[in-house]
Amino acid sequence: MRVAKKLTDSFYWKNTLSILRQKNTPLQGWGRKRTGRFAVQCAKLLQKDFILLEDGFVRSIGLGVDNAPSFSIVKDDIGIYYDATMPSRLEEILNHYDFENDIVLMQQSQTAIALIEKYHISKYNSAPDVDSKLTTKYALDKKRDRVLVIAQTADDASLKYGLATQFDTNTIIQDAREQNPDADIYLKIHPDVLSGKKSSDTDIRRIDSDCRIIDDDINPLSLLKYFGKVYTKTSQMGFEALLLNKECVCYGMPFYAGWGVTEDRITCDRRTRSLSTEEIFAASYILYTDYHNPYSQKSSNIIDTIQTIEKYRNRDRMINQKAYFFGFSRWKHSFIKAFVTNITSVNFINPLLSQTALDLAIKKGLDKKSRIYIWGKRELADIEQYARENQISIYRVEDGFIRSVSLGSDLTRPYSLAIDRRGIYFDPAQESDLEHILNFHPFSSDELNRAKQIKDQIIKEKLSKYNNYENISLQVPDHQKILLVPGQVEDDASIRYGAVGMSNLKLLQQTRAKAPQAYIIYKPHPDVLAGNKIGKIEDEVALNYCDRIVTEVSLDSILSLSDEVHTMTSLVGFEAIMRGIKVYTYGLPFYAGWGLSVDLYRCERRKRKLSIEELTAGTLLLYPHYIDPLSRRPCNTEVTLRGLKFEREKLKSSTLYRKSLQWRNFISRKLQWLLRLVFRGF
Repeated sequence: MRVAKKLTDSFYWKNTLSILRQKNTPLQGWGRKRTGRFAVQCAKLLQKDFILLEDGFVRSIGLGVDNAPSFSIVKDDIGIYYDATMPSRLEEILNHYDFENDIVLMQQSQTAIALIEKYHISKYNSAPDVDSKLTTKYALDKKRDRVLVIAQTADDASLKYGLATQFDTNTIIQDAREQNPDADIYLKIHPDVLSGKKSSDTDIRRIDSDCRIIDDDINPLSLLKYFGKVYTKTSQMGFEALLLNKECVCYGMPFYAGWGVTEDRITCDRRTRSLSTEEIFAASYILYTDYHNPYSQKSSNIIDTIQTIEKYRNRDRMINQKAYFFGFSRWKHSFIKAFVTNITSVNFINPLLSQTALDLAIKKGLDKKSRIYIWGKRELADIEQYARENQISIYRVEDGFIRSVSLGSDLTRPYSLAIDRRGIYFDPAQESDLEHILNFHPFSSDELNRAKQIKDQIIKEKLSKYNNYENISLQVPDHQKILLVPGQVEDDASIRYGAVGMSNLKLLQQTRAKAPQAYIIYKPHPDVLAGNKIGKIEDEVALNYCDRIVTEVSLDSILSLSDEVHTMTSLVGFEAIMRGIKVYTYGLPFYAGWGLSVDLYRCERRKRKLSIEELTAGTLLLYPHYIDPLSRRPCNTEVTLRGLKFEREKLKSSTLYRKSLQWRNFISRKLQWLLRLVFRGF
């Protein structure tokens, strides 16, 4: 830690000296921390401007101390919002802005407040809502008045600069009891204290026994709905109480005090205006705060931030469960953690010799509170039975539909994964999360617009699952119907579960029988061509049923010429549907049964008729997990597409990069062969 701190400090001072040499560049620092104080001092000395930075009021899904990606930041060129000892830019806005005549701002403010109340959006958003268990534990179901006292962290700068250090939490509790004699008094502990990262501003052991202590990590707005009044020093939770029309008593001077909406124990003479809660919200959450969406990597706003947090919160909230990964070959260990950043403990179970996976997992701490992840459809009967007996969720994991530049069988890192808690998309025997989405999700206009843009982008930029072949112009007869038959890996799970063990040769034979006059192009699967998987048809055999075999060519080069695609369960069928090409399925892939393909088999569960945009939205927007190919952090579909395009262009333009990739693929194939000999279950 000391070495890291020295390196960080060294970088900061070098960076600061560089900025000092630039005449018109303001000095920047973090709030009232050391860097902020130094920026202000240097600015005064050199007669330069400064900007102080702080987290915004809707920051992230997880905690800041856990380095959760941030959605917002405030930039203040006067002071900082929690420092009541001097003016700040927020205070200036609150004192002088013409809210009455900014109708658009106030409408946005009202919309955002309604969404915050609906979705329980706070500064940090990883804590669960109050449930029946917590309601019973804290007697929240009783019809009594309740008052909440909010504890903070001992080192909270807002206590010192918010003029709150003169007040003791025990005194506040006593005041709350005297002023509300018929109410039950509760004390809420700060989430950073509960996580063990910080200490509390009060000694919990000294709290009177008749004050109930809430020591569970609970979503603040979910909890506040059970209280009519709150007491706080400077906590943002006090303002969130105001958003829910609760009374708030302040024993300090937070940004929302002094404007007539709180009962204040101290005053600030600079704050001379009476404002509504909506106006304070508009100033602080909208005018004062800059937003950035870490998933789309674009500038954002309060509405998009709320909606994005709500969308990703259940998936990416930090959980304290241990997670156990079964059937993940050793090379997958290096990339899976990027997709499950919310899990605090990741354990890969790769048993050796006679040791069973279940025994090893239990030895490592597998219990009822754990999560289980299994790669694909690996059949692990003892693990699945243990999960059923202990009511443990099983998540199936598989490559996503827009994966990488180069093959998975060459040990290439994927940039999308399907992580499915119901089943897995290629097994029609049971419902998967994808099937559930396609059956029941109410697609919004925004999702459908995004799906259309993504579909158009994929077609325009000729992107696919692996993106490893060149786009080549092919010559085909102009007087015949052109049919594409994509080969598959014959022992692939999608064939075993979705095509009743059908083979590439049988597919070719059935296609020729269905279309004897057509010009049939057969494209072997890239993994089969690379020699990594089975499913090869000798050319002389294949040419009895097709007119041409195409290998080192991009998928788009063939799809752009095709009138029809005939497939068992290949993803090529979905990519053809996106392009408006007629698709015949001889198995039961995830995209069959929705009215967009001609299907040999039916799935009775699939009753909905979908548009191409709805199928695209469910398949590419809502179902997979993505990471940015450049930063390796969670992101949305568009960012992954942008990163894949960059990698593909780099591969084309750089001979050295291309040669290194080819050499790596060669080494990876040899490594696979060696590992299969050494490790069971690879």
